[in-house]
Amino acid sequence: MDFSLFLLTAAVLALAPGPSTLLVLSHALSGDRRRPLSLMAGALLGNLLLIVVTVLGLSAVLLASQTGFMLLRWIGAAYLIWLGIAYWRGLGTTAPAVGNQAQSIQALRHRALVSQAFLTSVTNPKGLLFYFAFLPQFAPAGGSGTFLLLGGSYLTLFMAALALYALAGHRLAALVVNPKIQLWKNRLTGGLLIGAGLLLLRPERN
Repeated sequence: MDFSLFLLTAAVLALAPGPSTLLVLSHALSGDRRRPLSLMAGALLGNLLLIVVTVLGLSAVLLASQTGFMLLRWIGAAYLIWLGIAYWRGLGTTAPAVGNQAQSIQALRHRALVSQAFLTSVTNPKGLLFYFAFLPQFAPAGGSGTFLLLGGSYLTLFMAALALYALAGHRLAALVVNPKIQLWKNRLTGGLLIGAGLLLLRPERN
């Protein structure tokens, strides 16, 4: 196993823009520090689940079933499109809560963000292919310990990448405080999510 090559490739993939990084950046631009943290927690849980599935060997079963993987791809595409429409309409963002129930409302909203990031991670076919097809190539004869090492290394890099996107969003938040800019930021986020979902629906070429 060439661990240095794996780390280099994993770092590039972790930094590459995707649905999870897009969500973190979008909410970081709101200036609320808790929203990106909620999304990062959801992404962490989702990736941990994928690592467990890989270690248990269930990934081989999924990849062996073309119908099953295609169905999962369609589910992922449908979720991204639905999420994109929600952001386009402003339903995927959160406004400051006021009143006596502000804290409980905010808690519910942050739990919703955790769920968003979790579902985005476990239904993203590109992420599934990384764990199920790419990662095993670096440990073809490795045991569960090797998979845990590789998966844990990528997850560490991925969380670091999300933190960088969140930091960049916080630094730029002051530039997008205008409600009109926030509106177009939400629509851009929604449009990109819809586009990502539509790309997943493209028929595969032989």
